[in-house]
Amino acid sequence: MWGDTRRDPVASARPLDPEVTMLRSRRTAAVAAGLVTGLAAFVVAPQALPASAAPQTSPGVTVERAGQALIQGVVVDQFGEYVDDVKVQAIKGDGTPAASALTYASKRKDGPQHGYFFLEVGRGTYTLKLTREGYQPLVLDDIRVEKARQKVSLGETEVKKELVASRTDAALAQKKVTTKQNGVVTVTVSAKGVKPTGDVEVREGRDVVGGGQLRAGNGGRLTITLDRLPKGAHDLKAVYLGSRSVKGSSSQTITLVVTKARR
Repeated sequence: MWGDTRRDPVASARPLDPEVTMLRSRRTAAVAAGLVTGLAAFVVAPQALPASAAPQTSPGVTVERAGQALIQGVVVDQFGEYVDDVKVQAIKGDGTPAASALTYASKRKDGPQHGYFFLEVGRGTYTLKLTREGYQPLVLDDIRVEKARQKVSLGETEVKKELVASRTDAALAQKKVTTKQNGVVTVTVSAKGVKPTGDVEVREGRDVVGGGQLRAGNGGRLTITLDRLPKGAHDLKAVYLGSRSVKGSSSQTITLVVTKARR
């Protein structure tokens, strides 16, 4: 039809310049390579692993063979505090050591802050021995590793801190008081090489009739004013409840006599 400006696409097609064709091919290949690289990086880029999965930073570690299964855990004391520098050994069934490590603080923000350990071992059944000066040794039996690259997580493992023994003495300011007066007890707590701190109670049987708190600056000595007690003889004991480094202890019995007050 007259005035129809449409052209046959086949008839109007022109051959491209070879240089243009090559340039377009290079651009297309570059774009495709970039897409593939970006996609691969998006798909396989590893995420940051927790300390438990990246144990290469642990100090004091000796292993039988690298790249084997993993036994890991965190060591705490009886107060729930993490404990560093605990020696952890994995022992084979024949008594020979397979691996050892010291508990430590992870350098990763998402890892255990203290008390972490890992051991690289082969398949087998192991006994774990945990030792540190000032703590009771701990033995964990029958730790089984059944597969290569298996991760055996023990969670929190408790070692008991050995506490220093203490001695508690108590003395009455007055052995006799009236029903209108309060008895006063001076309590002294001592421990070898340690200044005891913590709570002290004065008890009559199971009843607490007075109490206070030993602080570092008290030198182990505390004066406690008792509740007012009824007429009669009251057998009392001072009880030091202990701390995270010192064992608790009780004094010998002291007797406070309370008489009826005159009007």
